Amino acid sequence: MSKVDVIILSLANDETSFQTTKRCVDSYLTTANDLIKSIFVIESCKTFNRSYGHDKVQVIIPQREFNYNEFYNIGLSHCTAKYVMGPNNDLIIQENCLQNIIKEFETNSNIDSICPIDRDWHRHTKLYLPDDNKLYYGWEVSLHMFGCIFCAKRSVFEKIGYLDEQFFFFYQDNDYVYSLRANNLLQGVLTSARVKHKTGATSAKGPARCEYTPYNMNTQGDILGRKWNSEPFKSGGYIPYKKYTL
Repeated sequence: MSKVDVIILSLANDETSFQTTKRCVDSYLTTANDLIKSIFVIESCKTFNRSYGHDKVQVIIPQREFNYNEFYNIGLSHCTAKYVMGPNNDLIIQENCLQNIIKEFETNSNIDSICPIDRDWHRHTKLYLPDDNKLYYGWEVSLHMFGCIFCAKRSVFEKIGYLDEQFFFFYQDNDYVYSLRANNLLQGVLTSARVKHKTGATSAKGPARCEYTPYNMNTQGDILGRKWNSEPFKSGGYIPYKKYTL
């Protein structure tokens, strides 16, 4: 099987938050060490000086305010593996999650981006997704696109560009799937790939603009609406986001 690079966005500013990220890192390595080429932890705590105890893990500390898509792009700029996965740090990867995702990619040439499921997430219950170990195609956010974690062919970003850094925390998943759809790239959710997600743990001690408030969400929602209702996007055209440079 081909290799995967992992991007993890972290704010490890105390022991509890460090352990959250460490559990995520460890779950990737415990379940799929042979598939993982590198794990890039993009750390928001500027004074972070700890180790995750594995030579595959590289910590990168940008010297600027946290921006979800910008920090993802920083990780992406370091990736060289065929596939890229991430980015939340409040996840526990379950057994055979990566193996089943990569198997789907390598036996199904149609799919470009895959999300695993979390049975505790209200849109991933058996009411929506049965226990059938199948891939369901679609671009619906929170169902087919589980914003906290997705795995994509790295070649996807050669078409859609890097993630749009206007979306510093909210609606970045919407913008991503709109970008896929605009480029005729397929998104899917795979019921045989499982994770556990502690909702909201990554933003509990983050900057004020990342709090779940109506103002913050509406501000980002307005940007999303203006972008996709303006040209060239409105008429089906597309402009890739500029390549990020360190």
